[in-house]
Amino acid sequence: MENQIFISVIVPVYNGEKFLAQCLDAIIASSYQSFELLVVDDRSTDRSAEIARQKGAAILSMTEQSGPGAARNYAAQNARGEILFFVDSDVVVRPETMAKVAADFTLHPDIGAVFGSYDDDPAEKNFLSQYKNLYHHFVHQQSSSEAVTFWAGCGAIRREV
Repeated sequence: MENQIFISVIVPVYNGEKFLAQCLDAIIASSYQSFELLVVDDRSTDRSAEIARQKGAAILSMTEQSGPGAARNYAAQNARGEILFFVDSDVVVRPETMAKVAADFTLHPDIGAVFGSYDDDPAEKNFLSQYKNLYHHFVHQQSSSEAVTFWAGCGAIRREV
């Protein structure tokens, strides 16, 4: 496909070694390949940075622990993509996710941002995780196509916005 939109996938992480490898593996396995993968380490004390390095991600390191919002902003300043796709370190995207994101931005130039929905089959099988994911999945599926908030856990935004 010619003239594919280049996407910067930004994954902020703080002590996320439990799910980070699964998150990065899913991104790397994407059917859409016009992207860079930036992992922002927010001063983790676990193996998060090592895992990201092993997966081939570009690693940005925060100078002090500042939270996921600051980590996302720092990565956005260093990203090369036309689209900034934020993915939390415990989120596992489906193989077609980035292709759908790119298609939405290509087909609808007036759209400034898109975000994903919670999965109806979450990885964590305890009751609370199941309930929260199913509840959020239901809310996202029932909502209108326009939103007034942006879910940064799995959301993409045009750089110029």
